[in-house]
Amino acid sequence: KFVKSMLESKKVDLIRTGESDGTFASAFMTFCVYPRCFLSPEDSLFCAQFIKVLHSMKLQGFSTIELIDNIVNAATGSLYCMTEDEAGNLAIFLNEIWKTVNSWRYNNDAFSSELKGSPGSKLSKAYAEANNIGDHSVKDGITHDDFKAIYTQWHSKIGVSSIGCLASSEYMHTRAALIVLSRIVLVYPTQPKVGDKILKSLSSLQSEDNPRPDIRATAQGYHSQLTKARDEGMWKEENIAVTRARQEKEKAKAEERKKNLALQHENMKKETEAITREIGDGDRYGRDRRDDRSRPDDRGRAWGADPRAHQQRGPPMNVSAPVFTPKVGAQRELGFADRREHDRRGGHERDVYVPPNRRDGPVTRRQEDGRGERRKRSRSPERGDDSEHQQSKRSRGEWAPPRRSA
Repeated sequence: KFVKSMLESKKVDLIRTGESDGTFASAFMTFCVYPRCFLSPEDSLFCAQFIKVLHSMKLQGFSTIELIDNIVNAATGSLYCMTEDEAGNLAIFLNEIWKTVNSWRYNNDAFSSELKGSPGSKLSKAYAEANNIGDHSVKDGITHDDFKAIYTQWHSKIGVSSIGCLASSEYMHTRAALIVLSRIVLVYPTQPKVGDKILKSLSSLQSEDNPRPDIRATAQGYHSQLTKARDEGMWKEENIAVTRARQEKEKAKAEERKKNLALQHENMKKETEAITREIGDGDRYGRDRRDDRSRPDDRGRAWGADPRAHQQRGPPMNVSAPVFTPKVGAQRELGFADRREHDRRGGHERDVYVPPNRRDGPVTRRQEDGRGERRKRSRSPERGDDSEHQQSKRSRGEWAPPRRSA
């Protein structure tokens, strides 16, 4: 509000010419809008809103129509020389501008209340002559019919440039066009002639022969978005007869797909029945006989009455084989000999060794052999280290390292 009030207080001095001479629109676009709308999404949105504010202030000499014409020319030319980020920022700027342009084109009330008779609708003499518009556009502003003709020119310029980028062999041309078109799909295109050409140009990008998978995926996504926008009535200038014919054609295709699915399901059912007849009748083999245990088997016996399943084990094959008995002495058991020790250790079984004369609990082999203690590491004697052990070893005649002289 502060910025708008400040602009309102100085709107007389903003444009010194006071009339549309054709130079202000190009200069404003070149030095104010174009350098900033590519910087970031915020800057592009700010440029679009700033133009709308200046138009709503009805500044004398601010020709909105000529400014939008310069915007369209700059946007179509820059599609061939921009990065992906710049394409995204330009798409935001065009989306905001084209929303207003569409409302003036397809809503007569919006045109009458926002554009008709305002300084923004007045054209310069050079622009009016170049577009074959009468002198009334210089004095009183353009009419709605004049605006429709200008809108068609803008629409065609964007379409030609976009289709050219889509058909280009350069990667960045196609990539930038897809980014811009996919982000303005809800406001452009609105004419079916340009929309059909864009759909046709997307067919080659969606094919499997395309060596660029990212371009193919983006083209497929934009094709779905454009088709959905068309079906929802975004192509406002499409003939009613053409729309109904397309809807009938799509309905016939849907019915054909439904019939094909039903036929495929019927064929699968027939194949399943044929396989069942080939394998069995569905009663003898295809049935789980355990679910009907009351029925007798093939020999008239009840289910589970086979005597072979209840035979007792016979005697061992070699009766005269000797029985192994451990030697007299220590006993080897799996588990603790003492139940109290077993419970004290939490019930865990271990392979233990219990001597016959030991009753206070089991002892492991490692403890019995005396190997439970940690073995000390041997080392060379230090200088002056003459312990009793070393003296005893020397006294027994065992080998000892020679003493070092001081």
